[in-house]
Amino acid sequence: MYSLPITLILAQRAAEEARSALPGAPVVPHVDRVPVAPRTRRAVAGGLRHLADVVAPRSVRAHAPVLSGACRDAG
Repeated sequence: MYSLPITLILAQRAAEEARSALPGAPVVPHVDRVPVAPRTRRAVAGGLRHLADVVAPRSVRAHAPVLSGACRDAG
């Protein structure tokens, strides 16, 4: 059903790969990426905590205080 578009995409990628192996092909310098996983994980965890506080019943909302960043990283 979709074999023609998929074949065209694969052929295009193969042609690009073949062109990149030529001697005069441009070289892209390697760039170190900034790790964003810890920041993203921390932001998502904070959002989930806030969401849990909002949707939790009143009797459950009084939970233990969240530790500071230094204590949380140590354990």
